[in-house]
Amino acid sequence: MKQNEAEDLEQEAVAWKPPVNEAEEAPAFEEKGTNVQQLTQALEQKAREAAEAQDRYLRTSADFENYRKRMQRDLGEFRKYANEQLALEILSVVDHLGLALKHAGAAEESTKGLREGIELVYKQLRDVLEKFGIKAFAAEGEQFDPAKHDAVMQEMTDKVPENTVVQVLQDGYLYYDKVLRHAKVSVAGKPQGEKAEAEN
Repeated sequence: MKQNEAEDLEQEAVAWKPPVNEAEEAPAFEEKGTNVQQLTQALEQKAREAAEAQDRYLRTSADFENYRKRMQRDLGEFRKYANEQLALEILSVVDHLGLALKHAGAAEESTKGLREGIELVYKQLRDVLEKFGIKAFAAEGEQFDPAKHDAVMQEMTDKVPENTVVQVLQDGYLYYDKVLRHAKVSVAGKPQGEKAEAEN
């Protein structure tokens, strides 16, 4: 009987398992849960960083495209107006030819051939200037505009309204749509008697 009891005890000892300690198993689950949370947070952080990088890329790309367009526009403007200084120098030659024609017209018949030759050169030079975007603009009879005219004289008259250009002393020129040289003009002013009447 003692032998049977010993065998029973031995079987119970083999079959016996230590009780599960729930407090010891909980940290393992908590640790797994913490890892998942950390991974989720890291993923969200990386997604935010990727979105910010994409936004920076799009902004940089747009800035570069704007810069490229601005440079093309500036280069076009530079090419368009690159000869501005040369044009200004040539205008003095045109002025002298114009004066020569004016004086030749008042001279005797003997200068007719010379006058015709100068006229031809003058016209040809003006045609070349127009080909490159340089042309004279009309000023006489227009209202005085400081953006286009330089008033060098004032002529008292009641024949035209005040501040009207009555005489062009030197032609003004446009370089495409830009004023290359202001026209030197004489501007109408009110005679003294009319000024006094207007003030009264």
